[in-house]
Amino acid sequence: MRAIHLILTGLSLNIILLSLNRLTTATSSYLRPFDFLRWLDFNAMLPIPLMAIILYYLLRQQIIYESPFKKTALFVILNILLISGIYFFGAGSGDHEVTNYLHARFCEKPVLNKTLCDIVVYNDDEFSHYVYYLGFVLMNVALMLLEYHLPRKKATGSRDLLFIIPNSLFIALGIFANLAFEKIGIDLWIFASVMALALYLLFFAKRKFSELPITFYFAVAYTVGVVGTFLYKTFVG
Repeated sequence: MRAIHLILTGLSLNIILLSLNRLTTATSSYLRPFDFLRWLDFNAMLPIPLMAIILYYLLRQQIIYESPFKKTALFVILNILLISGIYFFGAGSGDHEVTNYLHARFCEKPVLNKTLCDIVVYNDDEFSHYVYYLGFVLMNVALMLLEYHLPRKKATGSRDLLFIIPNSLFIALGIFANLAFEKIGIDLWIFASVMALALYLLFFAKRKFSELPITFYFAVAYTVGVVGTFLYKTFVG
């Protein structure tokens, strides 16, 4: 479990970087030439999602071992879903960050070319979100179903499960920090769908918590993040 704990810690650091990048002014300066992006957009388009994808791949490597399941069509399909998710995740990140920059800089106030800004705003606020979250869902679903069909041979101890919880709470805090103070859109429902699958695999499928540590990680992270955001929106506004 040591490698898994290190990878999950890396995901925690990644969500901290994402939150600092988005919620502070430290990365608001422009990049040369032509002020073509802010550091905010550059970081959220390249190093931060790249780190997340690498860590997801490393999690996959911790799940996979020699098994008859590796020779099945379902194993191939789940890996195709994971690869597809990585592509959509990256494509959505690229589309969103560039158009988010253009939206904020040129399309917040009345402009001469309304059609151009309509295109920019649609890519920023809607289309890029659909692509990004399609990738997010595919990566998470593929990892959890791979783990379900390749459960750990050596059961995870209670101590290791407890050590997973702090890293889960970092992800939950990142979800809350990025969603609780905005209008609820597709984002929260996407996280809720991943939460639902994780809870189903843990509580209703024929597996023990100790066999599915990564699914346990997702279940705690998304349950706390989604429920916390929903409660905040309901009672605070």
